[in-house]
Amino acid sequence: MRCLPRCVAALALAFVLGIAPAAAQQQALPAPPPAPVDVPADTADRQRNALTLGTLSFPNSGSEAAQQAFKTGLLALHSFWYPEARDRFQQAQRLDPGFAMAYWGEAMTHEHGLWEQHDGDAGRAVLAALDSAKAAGAVETTEREQAYLSAVRTLYEGDGDISERRAAYAEEMTRLAERFSGDEEATLFAALARMAAPRFALDDASEVVNVAAPLEALYKDRTRHPGVLHYLIHAYDSKTFAPMGLRMARTYAEVAPASSHALHMPSHIFRRLERWEDMAASNADAYQASVQWQKRSGRPLRMRDFHAYRWLFDAYMAQDQYDKTQQLISRLEGLVEKAERRGEDPGYMPELADRLRKHQERRTMTE
Repeated sequence: MRCLPRCVAALALAFVLGIAPAAAQQQALPAPPPAPVDVPADTADRQRNALTLGTLSFPNSGSEAAQQAFKTGLLALHSFWYPEARDRFQQAQRLDPGFAMAYWGEAMTHEHGLWEQHDGDAGRAVLAALDSAKAAGAVETTEREQAYLSAVRTLYEGDGDISERRAAYAEEMTRLAERFSGDEEATLFAALARMAAPRFALDDASEVVNVAAPLEALYKDRTRHPGVLHYLIHAYDSKTFAPMGLRMARTYAEVAPASSHALHMPSHIFRRLERWEDMAASNADAYQASVQWQKRSGRPLRMRDFHAYRWLFDAYMAQDQYDKTQQLISRLEGLVEKAERRGEDPGYMPELADRLRKHQERRTMTE
């Protein structure tokens, strides 16, 4: 293992931070219930948790009327629930057209650095709307808020290609977090920016520790903040560090059950630890949450969380549960037909169904 010396040093630092002992204790927890079926029935609990996304504090200059929409948008943003976050930030703008950070939040929904997705045109359109509001004299910002807006402009209006802009953005957010040291959100977005920067690698232990250390410091007092939990899981998504992420994997889904991505993320740790039943249960819950959101919001079928669907398939394949993988393929083919009957664009669903079918054929033909 080429990073062994650094890994040893990183693990030593982890013990100093109190990371590893807590992770070791978590491994003694009883296993969760067996994986549910791929689409469980609706429950009253799930309905009550429809907007449960965790807790945070982010002082800003927006009006009181727009605060709840903005807070919900920010919580959704931390769980990469971008469409829901965008809806909430736009709602905050309607309630308070001069709310600068609501435009910042909407712009942030168009940058998916860890997924290597970036909609530059959409982000610049949001910033142009903010500029129009400023020209109308409706916008007031603090020095701290101006720093956030300057940083996000680097992503959309800076020099170079998106990789260069992400690197520059990470540097700017790191400086912002140092300048406003009491701003927890700045610490979180700086850590996320560093993980999305081109040089970051999960197999470089020194980089992982540099990102994880400030997040672990927040975790001591912010165990129900979705960003803290989410970004630590991403930082620990490797064979070396996965045991340290087990604490977050056990709580993130409970903290933000409304978000399908929050329900899915623990499976990153479960996969590394080969806890296949846990991985299956995590993604079954994630897909079901996306089904409920898709129906509730009236969005097309292709908007469901088929990333979690694919991971559920992989978890069943790892357990040689071919009857369940076939059920998933058949159900997906049925959804493609349903979308076509509705006149909807099926999006990624036909390609995914074909990939899953071929994957299953390759495995079953060799066994």
